[in-house]
Amino acid sequence: LEPANAKYETRIFGPDRVKVQGVLVGLMRSY
Repeated sequence: LEPANAKYETRIFGPDRVKVQGVLVGLMRSY
C-alpha cells in the first residue's frame, strides 16, 4: 500500500489496519 501523501512511509498493512485507515480517511474528508 503506497500512500499518496509522501510524508507517510510506504508500509504493508494488514486488512484490518487498511479498513480502519479507510474509515479515518472518510471521517477526515467529512470535515
